[in-house]
Amino acid sequence: MIKFIPFLSFLFLFLFITPSSAYTIDDLLKEIDVKNWREKISNTEFLEEFKSTEKFKVVVDLADARGVDWRYRIRAIRMLGHMKTPQAQEALLRFFEDHFFHHECPSLKSYVAEALGDFPPSKRLMEILKEGLLDPEVLVREATAKSLGRLKMQESLKYLIEAFNNEKSLAVKIAIINALKAINSQDAQEFIKKVASDGNHEELKDAFGGSL
Repeated sequence: MIKFIPFLSFLFLFLFITPSSAYTIDDLLKEIDVKNWREKISNTEFLEEFKSTEKFKVVVDLADARGVDWRYRIRAIRMLGHMKTPQAQEALLRFFEDHFFHHECPSLKSYVAEALGDFPPSKRLMEILKEGLLDPEVLVREATAKSLGRLKMQESLKYLIEAFNNEKSLAVKIAIINALKAINSQDAQEFIKKVASDGNHEELKDAFGGSL
């Protein structure tokens, strides 16, 4: 009987102390592969579960998972934006600056740009995000302008105006004008008035219902 005591002790430790199976990308995919995924990934209680280092890493890994359906990578990217934590912001900034991140799907970078607009404004965030105004992809430039508008930083004004003057896409120009309206500084207002009165942007004025 005494011989079995060490064995029983080992069995007890194995059953009650050994940690449960690690959370994986497959586990996360099961949770977000639902019809109401938009509501779920923005739910505060659901996001609270991903504050642990282990689960947070899985979200980052899914967002960066080359070869995985881009639709699920986008959901992970949006989750990071909804988290609004410094760790989530750092992950998104890394993706935004990684030229290989969106190789399989160029629009992925636009979702990263959009998610970065969810964070508190800071000079570092603005300095990195503004580079999206020069991106070759229209969707990235548009999303970048929208996020800069949400940050409402006066320091981004000169980059938005410069981008507007060089921009060919009407959609991006609209996003830039809306960003300037959100910043709503005197310089921003004066630039919008100039655009509205110079006679060179009738198509843009039409998009705003005839008046900027």
